[in-house]
Amino acid sequence: MTARTLALAASVAFTALGARADYPDHPVRIVVPFAAGSGTDVVARATAGAIAKRTKAPVSVENRAGANGITGTAAVAKAAPDGYTLLLTGSAFTLAPYSRKTPTYDPLKDFVPVARIAVVPLVVVTSAKSPYKTFDELVAAMRQNPAKVRYATSGKGTVSHLEVELVNHHFKVQAQDHAYPSDTDALAATVAGEVDFVLASYPLAERQINSGALRALALGSSARLATRPEVPTLAEVMRRPGYEASAWFGMLAPRGLPVDVITRLEEEVELELEVPEVREKIERVGARPAFLRSAPFGGQLGYEYRKWALVTKAMQ
Repeated sequence: MTARTLALAASVAFTALGARADYPDHPVRIVVPFAAGSGTDVVARATAGAIAKRTKAPVSVENRAGANGITGTAAVAKAAPDGYTLLLTGSAFTLAPYSRKTPTYDPLKDFVPVARIAVVPLVVVTSAKSPYKTFDELVAAMRQNPAKVRYATSGKGTVSHLEVELVNHHFKVQAQDHAYPSDTDALAATVAGEVDFVLASYPLAERQINSGALRALALGSSARLATRPEVPTLAEVMRRPGYEASAWFGMLAPRGLPVDVITRLEEEVELELEVPEVREKIERVGARPAFLRSAPFGGQLGYEYRKWALVTKAMQ
């Protein structure tokens, strides 16, 4: 095969993929399936601004809230896979489909992961006045008093609810869940002693942990925090190496997005996370930049989707 033939073949393959060397050459829309001002929205706007500045193409953020993220997410699933309609979402992405008998989208079949942007570690906390000094003591109480220990959630079917149910299933114990309107309300109820514990965002709980109002029992992060070396991880107390309970923010696109466009977007996200201003905006919502490329991010999504299937099945 001649060099000219090889070049022609490469050109045809490039075109067949729908690739565009000049991407993006017209406005890009990033859909956020939550309200303006939410953590996801803040991360999306930081991302959009950085991409627009680097590529010189207009990048807008469109908020399409509803049904715990399902409304906006389902709309993106139907969009053209050309890189001009993207989704910036969070952990509810793999969880929301299980909240409906007939899901409106499939996280693995309808989307292609582009990049994970940031993570928010979770932490099991109890009131400082609680009798539970360690996570093992809390588990022992749940074992000795089935369904008597109370925990707060930000609603049925949320991460704060199902992650605890997964841990309870692992230890074969029961606890009684109490739903509150928001994560902040659930945390306040724990401080007040209305409930025994809650699985909360570490950044949201950090101030009250530092002040002594809350006691941290176990972290959902992959490793102990340098600022809290005395607090074990859930992986340690569950004896499940690699186990992690963290929320995340990430970018996805409709299935069929050309590989070269995914690569371009991956590179843009990675570069934007090196910009101090972007990192500061992300950290303001309690997250920490934690870039993952498409393939490993896809592995995380697949693991989570299967995990939620097991949890919801166990609860039936």
